Amino acid sequence: MMTTRVLAAILLATATLPVACTAVSTYPPTAGATRMTPSVSPGPELMASAIRETHRVRGEGEQIVFNLPAGLDAGTWRRVASQLPEGSRAMRASDERAYSVQQLRLSGGTAEVDVAYPERGVYQLMTVKFEGGALVPWRVQWAYRWVIPTPMPIANDPMIAVEAAEAERAAAEASPAATDQVATEDASSTDAVE
Repeated sequence: MMTTRVLAAILLATATLPVACTAVSTYPPTAGATRMTPSVSPGPELMASAIRETHRVRGEGEQIVFNLPAGLDAGTWRRVASQLPEGSRAMRASDERAYSVQQLRLSGGTAEVDVAYPERGVYQLMTVKFEGGALVPWRVQWAYRWVIPTPMPIANDPMIAVEAAEAERAAAEASPAATDQVATEDASSTDAVE
């Protein structure tokens, strides 16, 4: 009987030791915390789950418009979008209502994601806490709604800049002035060769 208790205590202490020694990593990075790479698992999964949970708690029946922290690549945005319900889309500059991931914190077997969401004309913050890990699926433990107004998010989708550059290039190629300029440049380069 005593041996069973001692064995259980040793197993419990051994199981919690790696978690107790794990540094907190965050994105976006904060002072005193390790910078995390949210583009690799479990980053996209946690962000998508937090957006879904915030949407569920809010009781919204509307389309999910989402936003992620600035600096994340297009691949991360696609991974998050693929884990959201059909019809979900990235926030555009003209959107006034979106679920915006503000920060992701990971420490061993726990993670927290802060999501800004619209509430009666003002943005509020919700923290969604998860437990899980490499061998155990991440599960929502709780979601806490802070009664603290937060600024309206700014669209961070990297595809906005890519699409704008493509549209600008297409417009330049389609304009007669651009066509004339190219023809003039071609003619002058031909003259220089002769």
